[in-house]
Amino acid sequence: MLKHFFLLWVLLSSTLAQAKLSHVETFTLDDCIAIALQKHQSLKVSNAQVAMAEALYQQAMSAYWPRLAAKVSADRADEDRTFNVEGSFSLPQSLSGPLGMLIGSPVGALPLDLKIKLYDRDLVRASINLTYPVFTGLKRPAIVGQAEKGVQIAEQGRRKTSLEVVRDVKKYYYAAQFAMQMEQLAADTLERFKVLEDLTERLYQNGSLKVKKTDYLRTKTITALNRSMLNEAVYARELAHEALGNAMGQAWDAQYHLAESQKPVAITTELQELIDAANHFNPELQQLSLAVQLAEHRITEAQSGYYPMVGVQARAYKLWNGFDGGLINDDNRDGWNIGVGMQWDLFSGFETAGKVNHAKAQQRQIKSQRVLLDEGMALQIKQQFLRIRSSGKQIKNTESAYGSARENRQLHVRAYQQEMVETKDVIQAQLVEGFAKSAYYRSRYALEIALTSLEYLIGRNIEHLSP
Repeated sequence: MLKHFFLLWVLLSSTLAQAKLSHVETFTLDDCIAIALQKHQSLKVSNAQVAMAEALYQQAMSAYWPRLAAKVSADRADEDRTFNVEGSFSLPQSLSGPLGMLIGSPVGALPLDLKIKLYDRDLVRASINLTYPVFTGLKRPAIVGQAEKGVQIAEQGRRKTSLEVVRDVKKYYYAAQFAMQMEQLAADTLERFKVLEDLTERLYQNGSLKVKKTDYLRTKTITALNRSMLNEAVYARELAHEALGNAMGQAWDAQYHLAESQKPVAITTELQELIDAANHFNPELQQLSLAVQLAEHRITEAQSGYYPMVGVQARAYKLWNGFDGGLINDDNRDGWNIGVGMQWDLFSGFETAGKVNHAKAQQRQIKSQRVLLDEGMALQIKQQFLRIRSSGKQIKNTESAYGSARENRQLHVRAYQQEMVETKDVIQAQLVEGFAKSAYYRSRYALEIALTSLEYLIGRNIEHLSP
């Protein structure tokens, strides 16, 4: 009974393990890119930068709207506010003459000493104030233009981050594919050398005149070396797989398989067309172009210091005070006013001229950086273009060499079974085939990496270069 239970438990465990493996997803290159664009943290940082730039643009646009503020205050003074009048005053002739006749003497200046209460010491004020800049010497549109270019620069930065994520995913994906191919090649080569080792041992044990013990030891040594190479290939494949998962933003224990990538195709586009495409689509070049335009707005902002500032102000108010007379009477207790003001800095110690010169120098600096980047970008594109062309030729040559090497190995194995060739010739044929196939895989990987680098430099898929 216990034996049957153990067999049932083993069967269930095997079934569950197979079911778990069957649910492991297989990702294509497009799947890996889509996952990375969704999970990679750097894209969230770029999105936040775009949001900040848009918020600054909203702040700049507020200059086109009037400012409306409500203000309420209440205060108590140490005592009532008064107004003192001291001195003397003279009566007009029409009054001083009759008054002098009445008192029997001429009337001169009369002394005056009055203390008049203006308002109670408790005062509450409420007002609504409106201000609107009518003319700012083009400063307002210059600030808005800078904020608008800032948003566009941030969007290009987000696009650059996306291109970097795609580039990294492609590089690690192709590296993982290359590692799997090399692992499979190492495994196939090891199996062939195991067969050769067994064949050599049988020929040696059967008393072959051409196969000696040294031949058997040689095949055994090379088989052991191939087994070590397979272990290294497995390790490289695991590292490449983990690097891809990290670039995708996957958890460290995520399980998935990779679909086999298609054979890369060399481009037929001319070099000048690639350079022109980079000028249109490369985000770094676009950012510098926008920075030049932003610097132009800074120059305009600095030049606004030469012009006056004109604005409109309006206010409606209400006062509450316990004293009905004095300054706060029925006429002054509430009301409104409106006015126009102008401020013009006629001389600021050449500050405005310094700001203008500084902004112009910044623009010249950015333009020079754009020229340097154009030249460097063209050089990098040319380098990748030559690399792609060379890799395309290498693929054709190594693919042809691999076909010949495989046929040569098959002929040597059949001849070795008939004791028509020596052991070292078979070993050499096996090694040459492995070298030829690895060279093919390397040239294919080099082409894939070069295409990936070129697409990143251009900023657009090579298959969609037209604007």
